[in-house]
Formats: sequence, structure tokens, C-alpha cells
Amino acid sequence: MGADETDVHGTVAEGFEPVREAFAANFARLGERGAAVAVYRDGHRVVDLWAGTKDVDGTAPWQHGTAQIVRSATKGVAAAALLLLHQRGELDLDAPVGAYWPAFKAAGKERTLVR
Repeated sequence: MGADETDVHGTVAEGFEPVREAFAANFARLGERGAAVAVYRDGHRVVDLWAGTKDVDGTAPWQHGTAQIVRSATKGVAAAALLLLHQRGELDLDAPVGAYWPAFKAAGKERTLVR
């Protein structure tokens, strides 16, 4: 099931219409089967969209609130936490990882830097 502009459900705030267009393009041009996206700006939801199907067979429609597995979502948060520590002077990006995690030095990794 491909989605075009009429198959995309939800809302976008004024000025965020290009997000709806890009989201619809994921289906029309890139073959997306089912997805949702929500974007908040200054604590306010400005994008809340969903489209496509939620099952392997492509028969059950994606609905508002459909649960989804998210993978690799914490890498950016972990990087931001490390950079915040660096900004505060509590983490040296040029230090060996072993300076903070001694067990990491095993198996020849003693020269690996935090960066």
C-alpha cells in the first residue's frame, strides 16, 4: 500500500507543511509501508502524522498511537550527554577511554581515545 497526500493522517502546524510533504514522499517515492512522526517545538506538538500499514501483510492500517519498535534511539542521547560533560570540563575527549573505564584497556585498547 503506497500512501499519497490523502492517505497521510494527522496534523501539522502552520509553517510545518513541508514535513507532511516529506513524510508523504516516504511512501509515494521511497516505498515506506507504515510510519508515524511527532515533532515538538518549544513544548508544543507541531507535527503529528501517521500513514500506511502496521502489519507484515500490509492489511491493518497504521493508527494514531500504534506502538513501534525503536532501534538505536539512544546513541544520540548518549553522545549529547558525553558532549555536555565535555562542555562542563568533566570529560576530556582526547583522554584514553581507560582513564574513565580501566577495564576497557584490555586486549590492546589502551590507546583508544574518548573522541
